[in-house]
Amino acid sequence: MRILTSPVHISLPAGALQPYISHYWLSLENREASYPITPDGAVDVIVVMGASAVRLDAFGTTTKRSAIQLEIGSHYLGVRFKPGQSRHFLDIKTCELTNAVYAAEGAFLPDVSAVAESITTGSAFRYLDAALLRHLQRQPPRHARIDEVIRHIETTAGRLQVAELANLYCKSRRQFERTFLEVAGLSAKQFSAVIRFRRAATLLAHSRLSLAQIAASLGYTDQSHFTHEFARFFGQAPSRAREDAAFLQDVAAVSADNGEPFY
Repeated sequence: MRILTSPVHISLPAGALQPYISHYWLSLENREASYPITPDGAVDVIVVMGASAVRLDAFGTTTKRSAIQLEIGSHYLGVRFKPGQSRHFLDIKTCELTNAVYAAEGAFLPDVSAVAESITTGSAFRYLDAALLRHLQRQPPRHARIDEVIRHIETTAGRLQVAELANLYCKSRRQFERTFLEVAGLSAKQFSAVIRFRRAATLLAHSRLSLAQIAASLGYTDQSHFTHEFARFFGQAPSRAREDAAFLQDVAAVSADNGEPFY
């Protein structure tokens, strides 16, 4: 999930955090009443700084396009975790967050008690780096074979079979499916479909390939299958999405240190 109101500032985390965190983002003095989001398989922890209070919210991945209600004038500071990696920082099971938002006070393990001051002084990204790195020193991440399966899905184009993924995990299919759901918040089949949807969205936004060519390149049965699957996550056909490429919320390429969008 990503909320990108305007203006937005984006930065990569410190190198030691990059295996777990995709990026930080900051929206100051939000001017939007709501923002549409589409499934991406990720979890965000968001600091909401209003006029009189600061709160922490944890947003899970979604399984369909939805709208998040926002507070006009508030600041939003987000940590977007890579799929399956919020477990190292958040004491809430990923599967409990899917299609939901939870109050994260007491559940977000890094100490971010001074986060409001960091937002107002312009040092929010450096503050998050320091707080999250201290947490990793206290509680080093426990790597698991399921992470390799998640990376395999993220880096393999085309359609993947659950049986193939279970074999990669080296456990029974039932054990694999239970563990994957707990770690990623989606079933392996759902997660694979979401990743393929994101690939299709990228091609729609950044290439001139026809819908039939995109469908073939990503292993959809045909263009009709592609259209049906895409609409399941986006709420509209891919032809409509191509008319409004901003829906992609694509922040894959960002600068390392300057805290600004990199296009």
